[in-house]
Amino acid sequence: MRKLTILLVFFLIGGIQVVLAQKTITGKVVQEDGSGIPGATVVVSGTSTGTTTDVSGNYSIKVPADAKTLKFSYIGMKPVEMEIGLKKVIDVTLIADITSLDEVVVVGYGTQKKRDLTGAITSVKSDDLIVSSNADIGHALKGKAAGLMIRENSAQPGGGLDILIRGAGSQLASNAPLIVVDGFPVTELKQPESSEIRYVPGTQSVLNTFNPNDIESIEVLKDASATAIYGSRAAHGVILITTKRGKEGRPLVQYSTSYAYQKYQNSFDVLPLNEWMQVRNEAAWEQWIFENNVAPWGTKTIEEAKENPVNGDYHKLYTQNAIDNVGRGTDWLSLVTREGSIAQHNVTITGGTKSTKYLLSGNYYDYKGIIANADFKRYSVRANLDQEVNKYIKVGLNIATSRINNTNSSLGSDRWENSGLIRAALQQGPHIKAIDENGNYPLNPQLSLQPNPYSLLTISDIGRIERTTINSYVDITPVKDWWLN
Repeated sequence: MRKLTILLVFFLIGGIQVVLAQKTITGKVVQEDGSGIPGATVVVSGTSTGTTTDVSGNYSIKVPADAKTLKFSYIGMKPVEMEIGLKKVIDVTLIADITSLDEVVVVGYGTQKKRDLTGAITSVKSDDLIVSSNADIGHALKGKAAGLMIRENSAQPGGGLDILIRGAGSQLASNAPLIVVDGFPVTELKQPESSEIRYVPGTQSVLNTFNPNDIESIEVLKDASATAIYGSRAAHGVILITTKRGKEGRPLVQYSTSYAYQKYQNSFDVLPLNEWMQVRNEAAWEQWIFENNVAPWGTKTIEEAKENPVNGDYHKLYTQNAIDNVGRGTDWLSLVTREGSIAQHNVTITGGTKSTKYLLSGNYYDYKGIIANADFKRYSVRANLDQEVNKYIKVGLNIATSRINNTNSSLGSDRWENSGLIRAALQQGPHIKAIDENGNYPLNPQLSLQPNPYSLLTISDIGRIERTTINSYVDITPVKDWWLN
């Protein structure tokens, strides 16, 4: 009977997120001769928080109060971990890693040893990546490659990323690098734009369709030599992604699952109805003395103003009895937010003989955002087969398919009727009901253009992205160290 190995990893992240105090650590990263190392990576161990050194090797990084160590690394040098403790300045000397120069990296048209490289290439292995609960591998790359900047441009679950290699080179055209997966260039699939301002669908990362757990290594080609391989598409650099492949041996089944819980913390401190009514009374009084030129807005006293008041005598909008006996009103933020969660399941089957190797993997990823109506689901399957026909010829096949179903919340960035969920919830007063007994969504009679935030949840904005890639290869090695692909 064949042995079946099942690896089960379950992470339960619960409770309330706590924002920890941060402190700033500075220092310098140098070589053995004392010269600074520009572009060295400085990362808080076990996290994606990191930075890079400047042209003189200096760095500055904000770390959580509970951080234990910093990891310093640079291509061709041995990484170093330093304990933080009470230190505010940490200087590090990196020494050359001779053995790492024999490491094989992907260079677009094949593989080379690091010692033979002439271009600017950064290699990141899967063991160096912290594959957390994020939807794509882009988040795990933060701080892992010198000169690579990654930032989110959308707050939607699975939102898009701005990926820049050595900064932006164009003001009008795209600055995004070319992404190549297993030798196959990947194009971005955008959701259709809407003519309605309030129905902006947001963006989706081009890496969302790929399961981060399938990644074996990532190479970042940063200089102009990349254009010799991929042409003008590589003008802003290339990110080469190599996925895992089958290995010789008995069939191995690996299963992993994770679950993350999210809670909306540090919410806006909005007024309940009774306090809101009191503030409205105070605002009405300030408006009255302003209109009647009462100090400090003018020279009149209150008694003088009452003798001949502008627009009549002052009257409270709400009596004290009404304030004392009213409830807390409508909590709009609670209506449009919720407790979020991220759940995923991964299954991988690998095996093969000396001449035939295979891999089959599947992924289910379900992200429920903390904003109501914000969801992201991914179903993906990947399979590859490598067949050694003889000692001269090797063939292979890669198949990957995925489907993303995402529900977008209202992302309007303008005011009033064109505002998004959060802004509408902050603008609406607690005295307005979310929905009346007839099923209608009441509006504020004094601000009729202000939407009822609860009504925005009825907007259905559902997107679907499907991607299937199939590619094959033939490697012919007529003589040693010479091959055709």
